[in-house]
Amino acid sequence: MTKFTFYLMLFVSLLGYILSGYFTERSNFSLLISLYSTLFIIYFLILNYKNLLNFNVLLVAGILFRFCLIFSIPALSDDFYRFVWDGRIQQLGFNPFDYTPVELLTHTKDPFLNQLFPLLNSPNYFSVYPQFCQIIFRIAAFIGQDNLYLNIIMLKAMIFISELGTIYLLFRLLTIRKKAPSLLLIYALNPLVIIELTGNIHFEAFMISFTLLSVLLLSYQKIAASAAALVLAIQAKILPLLAIPLLLRKIGLRKTILWTLTALIMLILMSIDLLIEPKRIQNISESLHLYYGKFEFNGGLYLIFRTIGWWIMDYNPIAIVSKLLILMSLTAMLYVYLTEKDILSGLFWLLCIYLLFGAVVHPWYLAPLIALSIFHTYRFILIWSALIPLTYFTYKVMPFSENYWLIGMEYTVVLIYLLWEITLKKNKQFKTNMN
Repeated sequence: MTKFTFYLMLFVSLLGYILSGYFTERSNFSLLISLYSTLFIIYFLILNYKNLLNFNVLLVAGILFRFCLIFSIPALSDDFYRFVWDGRIQQLGFNPFDYTPVELLTHTKDPFLNQLFPLLNSPNYFSVYPQFCQIIFRIAAFIGQDNLYLNIIMLKAMIFISELGTIYLLFRLLTIRKKAPSLLLIYALNPLVIIELTGNIHFEAFMISFTLLSVLLLSYQKIAASAAALVLAIQAKILPLLAIPLLLRKIGLRKTILWTLTALIMLILMSIDLLIEPKRIQNISESLHLYYGKFEFNGGLYLIFRTIGWWIMDYNPIAIVSKLLILMSLTAMLYVYLTEKDILSGLFWLLCIYLLFGAVVHPWYLAPLIALSIFHTYRFILIWSALIPLTYFTYKVMPFSENYWLIGMEYTVVLIYLLWEITLKKNKQFKTNMN
């Protein structure tokens, strides 16, 4: 492969991102999957032959791909309308945890809210986005005012800045751990990460950057700063909470207690508007309960258990199956806590377990796993990231309907690849021990 071929692939990728961001609807499955397939083929070729081109050129390409999506309107998710809604109502003096959108319209006749309301995908639910997210929404609303497009650009710009921070932090952590800087390209050039985070405004971007910052600070024994960073990660997405028990094996009981107390104090301070009004906590809990007990999308093991439940009970047993899967996932997570010494690797497996047993697994949920995967040698998550766009077939028809054959293929291929990697590593370890 020549340098010219490399540059040609980067140019084709740039065109692919522009097409995906500006000219593709999620209902157009044929175009969407064609673009994703092309981008992933180029991605895997680049990773395989990355030494043929300057590392900095490839890194700049990853940043450019993200930048070109800042000015597009998200096509693969409509969650951003709720982000803009929450920012706007804060501008008007309302708390996003006090009213559902349906209820709020009885309290205000704001023209911009009336423009947004028909676009919301959850008008009967209270907001579930934590305080850090609400701050971001409010900043975008302050700058964007009643201009929807400007609100979107501001949200994307902040996601883009967060992604730049993630790339820098990954480089720092790789350097500290004496790993090849080129591993950074696994995340920097991954099409799923680029399209779903900067392209479609998902706050996993902030979760990733603050989690990595927390681990970096911890490596310098900055306990309080590390705790503060992880609280911000939790305020973006609650999942980094899973990492806290991993601290025991890393820094010991005394420092873990100090770290936890610091994090708890900061979390309380950031959540003071919730704590002074218990009804708000109840509202958030109600929406979260409905989300985890009612919604389902691309669930792996969940679909198997749900199908068995249908045969036995003759109705959708999502409430029962969800509780059973939570119990199973907690058991698997306990094993990780007892055996895993490294925080980044441990969190990777914890998130894998969470998604494997989850009833809802959207494509952008894989972004944190792709970032964490560069710190170990398992690469099944990259195969998963290439296959999970198949789930957009759901939006090809109205009403939305999942294709269980595609989901079955997705999980079967990923699990086979994972088993192959595990077997391969065990064989290598056996040969090493024999020698």
